[in-house]
Amino acid sequence: MSKEEATKRRYRSGEAAKLARMPAATLRIWEQRYGVISPPTSASGQRLYSEEDVSRLRHVKALVDRGYAIGSVARLEKLALEALLSSKTRQKPASTPQAGDDAVTFVAVGFGDIDLDKCITTSVESIEALLQSDSPLRASGLIAHITSLHPQMVDRLAEGAVRIGANEVMVVFPFGTEDAIQLATLQGMTLRKRADALLRAGELFEEFKTLLRERALDESSDRNLWRRSSRRFDNLTLARLANLSSAIGCECPRHLAELIMQLSAFENYSDECVSRSPADAMLHRHLGDAANRAVRLLEEGLSEVARQEGWDVLKASQLSS
Repeated sequence: MSKEEATKRRYRSGEAAKLARMPAATLRIWEQRYGVISPPTSASGQRLYSEEDVSRLRHVKALVDRGYAIGSVARLEKLALEALLSSKTRQKPASTPQAGDDAVTFVAVGFGDIDLDKCITTSVESIEALLQSDSPLRASGLIAHITSLHPQMVDRLAEGAVRIGANEVMVVFPFGTEDAIQLATLQGMTLRKRADALLRAGELFEEFKTLLRERALDESSDRNLWRRSSRRFDNLTLARLANLSSAIGCECPRHLAELIMQLSAFENYSDECVSRSPADAMLHRHLGDAANRAVRLLEEGLSEVARQEGWDVLKASQLSS
């Protein structure tokens, strides 16, 4: 390694994911399963991402957002990625259902050779087949029939949801471990423990469609599972807002800024914790997701304070950059 390379800025996984505007969990999946990038590691085992790595992640994410399957673009060279981005070609993903829309869509896993319901985007034989598919599948839900539920399977189901952009997962199974059931519940999955899933597939599909419609109608429901919101304010902007003169005569702006900084730091910490098992990794991912949602809520609160005070948030952001 040259001296110039050694002095280049390197980012840990949480930082790289934020710069690429994607969840750290998705970064791990793309790296481990699809080989999007292969960053070097530090002596302590931390993966270290370069500016080039972050740029590549942004390119790949932009194409996936256009509807390209991650498997079809994961290993493309830089010039090929840029060529696709500069072209007007756009893969058309399945439409996201609006509130009250009957055209909710979902992927069915493990239900065998079934008569496709009009709402089913596709039917696949297993979660592995879904994860290995290169088709640009996009759907609002994932319903899976599996023979047994264990922690590794919960992790695979979460990967499948990320893969197709689903916010809802229903798992139908006859047997499962207590740890796996707790993990799946922690991830917000809907569980149905029954042995007659193949005989009652139609009923299960109708129940799942009803759930998807209810979620779409419930504007207060925070079901953006397995995804993260990007920061509205960076730390420098927060510091500037905290130090502005407040007409309300209290320390609320400063307290909000401090809480946002602390929760954001905890989100990064959770993403980078060393995990001893799939269950441990999923717990840390859940903690990071919870911290991210809390940051978003507090940033909304700070934005309202800024509006009431008449502060120019955009100007504060520009001054801090």
